[in-house]
Amino acid sequence: MSHTSSTTPTPTTSSANPRASALIIVDLANDFVYAGGTIADAGGSEYQTRAATVIPPLQRLLAAARQSGVTVIYSTDAHTPADSELRKWPPHSMAGTHNAQIVDGLTPQPGDIVLGKTTYSQFQTDGEIDRVLEERGIRTVYIAGLHTDCCARHTSGDVFQRGYDLVWVTDALQAFTQAQHEAGLEYYKTWYATDVDRQFHTADEIAEEWRAAATHAESPELAEAAR
Repeated sequence: MSHTSSTTPTPTTSSANPRASALIIVDLANDFVYAGGTIADAGGSEYQTRAATVIPPLQRLLAAARQSGVTVIYSTDAHTPADSELRKWPPHSMAGTHNAQIVDGLTPQPGDIVLGKTTYSQFQTDGEIDRVLEERGIRTVYIAGLHTDCCARHTSGDVFQRGYDLVWVTDALQAFTQAQHEAGLEYYKTWYATDVDRQFHTADEIAEEWRAAATHAESPELAEAAR
């Protein structure tokens, strides 16, 4: 699938602009986190414990995103038996099942966008996510979820190739092992990042930046002083 936007986003190194930002949460479905899920069971109990650690920081980040006007996008496997990915992996996160549902604690809220994907990256499923980002004037995309070295990596690559600015939420990403998680972060730094110090932050750091930017935008006095 290819998509050519009529307008090319321009990366920015200025302070955050929540209204021009999107948070993509990748594969935070039951199958990837909890015992009984195909992916979670493949990773084992140690992996399940680490995968669940991304939930609290994501809860805080989601609260800030919704308060600040950031577009929230859930990009989650929702497979059918015909999906080509299932030639590589056993059936998992099958559409319409409990295992394909978003984990408790990160339940989508009104105004959030929930998209099912059939392969590693949402951008390779259909053109819906391209349409959402373009129509909302998104310039910066924040990446969180599972796994740092697979679906989050492929999603990051597609975001990068489309010219959006990227920020990775370092404590809201994980992989089957800590080593794979760290390798995934290093891959982003090598191939996608243009300003490492600016593009890798914790959920709390990003939430603080969003709230400050939203407050600034809402204050006539501050907006006038910035001119």
